[in-house]
Amino acid sequence: MKKDSFATTKERNSGKTIKRPLVAIAVPSTKLLNQLNEIKTVFDFFQVLSEISIVAAHRSPKKALRFIDELEHKGVNVIIAAGSGSAHLPGMIASLTTIPVIGVPLRGGTLDGMDSLLSMIQMPHGVPVGTMGVNSAYNAGIFACQILALKYPYLKEKLRAHKETLEEEVEDEDRLQSSEWRQRS
Repeated sequence: MKKDSFATTKERNSGKTIKRPLVAIAVPSTKLLNQLNEIKTVFDFFQVLSEISIVAAHRSPKKALRFIDELEHKGVNVIIAAGSGSAHLPGMIASLTTIPVIGVPLRGGTLDGMDSLLSMIQMPHGVPVGTMGVNSAYNAGIFACQILALKYPYLKEKLRAHKETLEEEVEDEDRLQSSEWRQRS
């Protein structure tokens, strides 16, 4: 399997290989965009193509509807939607598509992100949003990769290697901490 085969698709009529985004990221404003930088880090590491759009549930509902319709036609597999304050964007998107939606509550309001967290996790029956912790863009990227790994075996292998790296980091920290502890005694 080619290294980037999980991020490509064959065009039906021509047989040409084309790249398409597997994940779409929606954020309601450019001022919140920098809180999502870790998603890009994850996707660069795992070689997952994504696209990002400024979409606001309340300020641009017609654009939000167009955004969702376009994603359905592009074949996007996962949507990450972020927001602060009332954070209705993830729920609005989830109500209009069958594509899995991952919500990322962001700091920014008077309640330091707790308002957006509660808004995302308290979705009505039948309209789930897989909600991460406040400002947990990194975990949103990893979770999106885990969803994609169900379809793309290469990605599953990269995730296994990532988990092994996490295990090794903890072992290294434990060895270092134990050594420092003994030196203090």
